[in-house]
This record gives sequence, C-alpha cells and structure tokens, in this order.
Amino acid sequence: MSLVSDPVAVAAPSPLTSPVRLAAVQATQLLDTGPDEAFNRLTRLVSVVLGTPAVMLTVVDAVRTFLKGTPEPAQIVGPDGVWSAPVEDSGCKVVIESGEEICAGDVRADPRLRDLSLMTDFGAAAWLGVPVRDPAGQVVGNLCAMDVVVREWTPLHRETIRTLADAVEGEIALRLALRETERQAFAAARDAAEIETLARTLQESLLPAQPPRLPGVDIAARFLPGGSGVEVMGDFYDAVPTPDGVAVVIGDVQGKGAGAARTTALARSATRTAAHFDNDPAAVLRTVNDVLHVWFDGRISFVTAALASLRRGPSDTWHADLASAGHPPVLVRRADGTAEFHGGGGLVLGIGTAPMVADEVVTLAAGDSLVLYTDGITEAHVRGHWEQLGEEGARRTLASLDPGADADTIARALTDAALAHCDGRLSDDAGVVVVQVEEPGTGDVDRVVTEHVPHAGVGRETRRSAERVLVGWDLAPGTLADAMLVIEELVANVVDHARTAFRLTLVRGRDALRIEVDDEGAGSPLLQPLDLRAARGRGLQLVEAVTQAWGCDTRGRGKRVWAELAAR
Repeated sequence: MSLVSDPVAVAAPSPLTSPVRLAAVQATQLLDTGPDEAFNRLTRLVSVVLGTPAVMLTVVDAVRTFLKGTPEPAQIVGPDGVWSAPVEDSGCKVVIESGEEICAGDVRADPRLRDLSLMTDFGAAAWLGVPVRDPAGQVVGNLCAMDVVVREWTPLHRETIRTLADAVEGEIALRLALRETERQAFAAARDAAEIETLARTLQESLLPAQPPRLPGVDIAARFLPGGSGVEVMGDFYDAVPTPDGVAVVIGDVQGKGAGAARTTALARSATRTAAHFDNDPAAVLRTVNDVLHVWFDGRISFVTAALASLRRGPSDTWHADLASAGHPPVLVRRADGTAEFHGGGGLVLGIGTAPMVADEVVTLAAGDSLVLYTDGITEAHVRGHWEQLGEEGARRTLASLDPGADADTIARALTDAALAHCDGRLSDDAGVVVVQVEEPGTGDVDRVVTEHVPHAGVGRETRRSAERVLVGWDLAPGTLADAMLVIEELVANVVDHARTAFRLTLVRGRDALRIEVDDEGAGSPLLQPLDLRAARGRGLQLVEAVTQAWGCDTRGRGKRVWAELAAR
C-alpha cells in the first residue's frame, strides 16, 4: 500500500510582501533615508489645497514605512533626520494591499483604519490616501492627507491629491531614468545617441502622444528641442477635451533639463485638473499660478502660458476664449490666407500671488486656424547675429501659405521657418500648436472625448454631455435611444464599482457608432445569467441585447469597456 499526500495549497503572497513590489521599492533608493525637499514641496501643495494640517508621503517595504515628504519635516523626524514606523500600524498597508485610493471622512467608521495605532498617534479623524507607483505600475508608497476633525473629501480634493501623486510618480520616474543614465555613463563611454534617446523618451512623457480628434476641428502640434537636443525641453502643450469643445494650452518653462521637466509635469497636471472644473481660461491660469507659486517656494523660476478654450458657436463657427500669462500673442490665420495677432500679454506665472492674465474672445469660421507658439519660434536667429524671425516674420510665413493649408502644414511651416532663420541650429526650444476649424461634413470619422471625476451628479453630467453630441450627429431615434442606454449602463458600472475618474469616448464612423469608457478600476464586468427575480445585474444583459459587439480591454492601471452599435 502506498501513501500519497494531498498537495498543499500555497497562498499567493500579499501585495505588501510581493517580491516584484519589494524589488521596485528597493530600486527607488528611497528607503532608510529622511524627507526630501522635492517631495516636501508637493506635500505643501496638498496641504494648502486640501486645507489639512498633516500630509505625508511614504515609501513602504515589507515591514516599515519611511517618511519621504511632509510640509514641516522638522516636527516629525528624529535626531538622525529619519522617521519610520511599523507598516502594520499605518494606513499605508491598507493602500498598498488594495492598490486603490482609500477615502475615509470618518476614520472611526472605517474598520480598516480605526484600530491602527498611527491614526491614534496623529489624531486622525479623517484620512485620504492614494497609491504612488513606479513606472512599471508597482505600488511603492502612499500619499495621504489627514485631518483632526471628521470632514468630507470632495471630488476636487481627491482629484488634486491624485494629480499630485502623479507628480510624485513623475519625480520618481525621472530619478530612475537619470540614475540609469549615470549607470550607463560609468559603465562605458557616454554615447550621444543613447542620451538623445533618453531625453526624447522623457520628453514624450511630458507631451500628449497625439492630439485628441474632435468633430469640427483638426489639431496639429510640432515641437523641436533647442541647443544640443539632448536635454528635456521646457516647452509643453496639452489638449483637454471638454463637454463643449477643447481647451488647448501651450507653455514655456524657464530652463531645461531635470528641473524644467519637473515643473513642466506639474504645470501640465495643474492645467488639466483646473480645466476640468472651470471653463474660464483666465481663471485656470490663475489657479496654475497658485500651484506654481507654492511649488517654487522662493526659487527664481517662472512659466509663460497661453490657453484657448474653444466651444461651438452658431452656424458652424467656434468661439475661442484666449488667456495669456507673459506669452507671445496667438496668430489667427483666416480661411483666405490672411493672418492677424490676438491675445498675448499678461505676466508670467509662479512669481507672485496675484497674477495678471490678459484675455480676449475670437470667433473662428470654417477654414480659420488658431496658431499658438513659443518664443523659440519668434526668437530664432543665427548665432552671432541678433536678427530674429520675430512675430512679424511668423505672420508673413502663415500669410504666404496656400489658403487651403491644413493644420499640420501650418505647424510645419512655422517650425521650418524658424529652422531656416537660424541655419538649422535652434538656441531655444520651439513649439507650435494649430487648431483649425474644419469645413462642415469633412472627415469620415467623428470623435468626442470627455473626462469626468467622481461626484454625486456625475451620471447626470455625463448623460447630458453625451446626449448633446449624439443629437448633433443626427442619429436615427432608435440608435440614439440604444446609445444612451449603453452609456448609462457603462457609466453606472464605473460609478458603482470602479469609483475612479473616467473618460467617455464617442466615435461615429460610416457604419458604426462606438462607445468607450476608460477607468482606473480593477476587475472586469462579467455578463451574468439573467435572473428575473433579481433587482440588479441586468445592465450588461441590456448592453448585450442592443449592441453588435461589446467587450473589455484591460491595461496597466485600469480597463476600457467598449460597445459598438450599427449607425443607422
């Protein structure tokens, strides 16, 4: 008789003790050291915006949590400048094991937090924590805010701390990239091609992969590095879809390299966050100024920016609300080829607490283009000679083009003119963004993207903005009704289960209407067997019934749920 033992099931390691995560934490080289001033500044921003007395950024290994940033580190760290605590006593463990944001307006009501000794030690009555990840997506730490009174964490509070956690992640990624560069330099003679590739990779992380495609406008962008071309640029742009159109910003950060890259990432994040909550571009730039003023913390630095908020007007026109903070004026190129200046002026951002922002409204008709650029275009010149291309040279360049030139042709013409004027050696970064109003009915595909953050009325807000778009596309009544049902169900899944910020994309092709919802939640929706007695769980059954196809695509930090309907 032989004896065969049953196999013993081995439990999977918890996220806290995952070897992959612990290796990622070690790679940051942030353990066993005290707070870092770059991270302290970010926590001060959180404290100012959220109005909380305590904000902490920590990195966490399997057993201890180390303080890396806080507004007033001298009040917490010990004589050796380091503060650490057992991970079992802190809220960091909850964030790392869940991999999600933890929001507790009342710590006493949250069984995961109320018995933790550090909550008692710091007198935390309310707590908000978000994960901090490395470039590969591993959770290496936690950014948290706490208050000594019970309070409500608003959607703006949560979006702000998530945005600044993104800035922390950018700082960590930048340090890892720079450390890797140094390692390569010591290992062998520094290769210029590798340095240029690294700079390009970092730069691409600070610029959109591609402009959004919106019905009615065509957006093109061209950015060229100045100097040796191996440092990260200080010029940046972003295009943020809004319910009524798009907000486009272009900016120029003082300096180049790692310091400028950090400021660029923060300026872009602050602009994108503020544009979600305010459609007044002047107010958005004033908000960005407040963020930068705290970030610079007395250092001599600044940012110039121009922001255009475009919305549809009557008879296929668009209205562009322009705001400028120390930035060159934008050029408006009309459909007949003439070009004129608008906007410009104001004072640079980040210097003082009361920014001066110039604003203006411009109406664009079909074929008109709004051209935003940085001073690397107008200040292009041959070394040793001070004759610059200038604003008038930029205007003449646009006026010399064929009237029917598209957005990409216009952008290329300006960068080519700058390169020609300096014999191909730009001394400063040069960037151009062009927004052109299309002729009615052009293009085979219409695409509208809107971004939303969780709040009590987000479902109603999303339905209204989507309905405006779909009604404008003149869909058949049955298709419109089915599309609205699908949108309601997919958005409800995000609100009920993922509970994160999400993006709704509507795409109308020749034969199909595609609906996409992207969120940062874990897990995938599953089609459950129909139970006529159940009060819930029929949403995906309805989606299955009215669509040609639907599915879920997972990605690094979330998923995309999509559905396609016949565009009758």
